[in-house]
This record gives sequence, structure tokens and C-alpha cells, in this order.
Amino acid sequence: MEANDTRNQHFLTRVEQKLNALNPNADARNLRIYSFEIVNRENYRLALESPKGRPIGSNLSLFDLFSFDVPGTSPLRLNFEKLFQKYETSIEVHTKNLLAKLNRNDHDIKAEIIDLFAAKLLNFVRNPFSVAKVLNSFPGLTRYDPADPALLADYGRIVSGRKPQQTRLCTELGITDTQYVEWLRLLFMLLAPMMKDRPNLFEEVIKTLVEDPKTHVAAFVSEYDTERCLLSDRGFSQPIEDGPHMAFSFNLCSTAFIDYIFADPATLVEGKGSPEFIARALADRERLGQKQIHVTFRRNDLGMLARFNRRAVEQCYRRVYCSAKEGLVLQA
Repeated sequence: MEANDTRNQHFLTRVEQKLNALNPNADARNLRIYSFEIVNRENYRLALESPKGRPIGSNLSLFDLFSFDVPGTSPLRLNFEKLFQKYETSIEVHTKNLLAKLNRNDHDIKAEIIDLFAAKLLNFVRNPFSVAKVLNSFPGLTRYDPADPALLADYGRIVSGRKPQQTRLCTELGITDTQYVEWLRLLFMLLAPMMKDRPNLFEEVIKTLVEDPKTHVAAFVSEYDTERCLLSDRGFSQPIEDGPHMAFSFNLCSTAFIDYIFADPATLVEGKGSPEFIARALADRERLGQKQIHVTFRRNDLGMLARFNRRAVEQCYRRVYCSAKEGLVLQA
């Protein structure tokens, strides 16, 4: 782990906010985004917080949120900035490439679909408004220790390191000291490379989700000519309730979003054939190791947009963001 002097730490990247900016062509220092506070979730009532928008440079960030050792005599601190950057650097390129390819009916999009899922899932994992959910999603992971002595020493500093921000952050976020430290330990165990030339645990999780022949993977991309997609302060929402299928919705940019569905094929075909036929079909699928990601592309489907925006309002922590300050689609 390399120390750096980054104190203002975004939990939803500047580049993703830029893709939703009200002035996307402005200088990086002047990029702004409209912010809406939730007034009434059930009736989808929002309050615009400023007609000028918020500066992206200080939005969806907290001072030293991910710092686990902050020496008092130096501006340097240990945090996860370098580990995060691996997933952040290609977000804009992958987003624009994916939409361009879909619009020209180019099916060579597996890399964009998978890499964007990794970057977007990271937003969930590192979101301070979802700490309890993240800890529940990876139970028991922090019971293990890194085998590498250097990594083990860094891992130990998450507990023993100086964290003057901890009390302030825990009060602001409504979490306990134990939850905060466990969350930082979980981020370390997921993102730090434990063995040379091997994926980290985070990438192993994604690989398992995407390549498991027992799981049906689908992505639904929706793009719009003029209407706007909301960006949640949690970085994700769930289009369907937890159950046999796992699903995530992510904002791609101001005019597009994506749904990922990871489904048990048996539940998809239940009731559509004899038990013997279904069992044989699923066995053949597993034997052949089919790993295709099924992608559906829609343009200007207002019903899908209304559902996506409503879920963002229902499931955000306190705010949603947008490139437009009026005319938001919340009803089909």
C-alpha cells in the first residue's frame, strides 16, 4: 500500500458525475450537477437544492472516508485510492463505447459489460450509506488474514492506525466504530491483490457471477434522446426484490442506464415444460458451460425510465442527482 495526500475521497467517482453533469464540456474544476433532496419518497417529491447545481469536485465525497492511517505530522495517509483507480480509469471510455456499439448493432460488447459491472459494483461496496448491507453481503470475510507479511502489516494498521476522522464519520453516517473498521477491513480483503498474478477477491466474485454456467446473466441497456436518468447517492438500486434472482440497476450517463440480472435458470423455465425436460435442458447447459451474457437494448422506453427513476428515489439514502433540473420522468 502506497501513502498519498488525497484527503477529499469520492465514493462515487468524478467521472460518473461528469457523465451526468449539467455542463459536461466545462473545465474539470467547474463541472456541476443538480442535486435533489427527497421530500416524500412515496409520492416521489423532490426538492432542487440549488438552481446552480453542486460542484462535482466536492460532491459525493467525504474527507478521509477510506483513510486507515493518518499520521499527524505528515499530509500523507494510507487509503484505497490506488486500488480504486484500477476500476475508475476506463469508466467513461467503456460507457461511450458500449452505447456507440449498441446503436450500430455491434455485438462485441462483453468486455464493456463486464468491466462496467465491476466499476459499478465497486460503487456499492464502497458506499458509506450502505455499510450494513455491504457487511451482510460478504459475511465472514474479515475473519481471514492476508498470508503475505507486508499485506498483513498494512491490514493490521486498519485497526491500529490513527483515524482522527472516525468519530466524525460514524456520527454522520449513523454507524458504529466496529462497523466502520470492519468495512475498511472488508474493502482491503476484497481489493488488495493477495497473490502475484492472480485476481483479487473482488474480481473472483465477479468472475463467479458472470461465468457460472448455473447462472443466467442478462443485461438491459436503455438510452434516451432527451429524457434524463437519475443518479442515486448510493450508486445503485435494485429493480426487483431479493429472491431467486439478483439484480442491480446502474446509471450509465445522463441519458442511459443498465440493469444486470443474475438468475437461476430453473426458476426462469419453471412451469414451461415437464420436470424431466427442464432437468435435462439445465444439465446440458451446465455440461456445455454456456457463458453468454444476453444483452437487450432499448431506446426511448419511457416506462423503463420511469421505473428506473422511481427506484432511484425509493432506494437512495437522501439525494438523487441529474443533468436537468426539471421535467424528470417519474411516471410512465
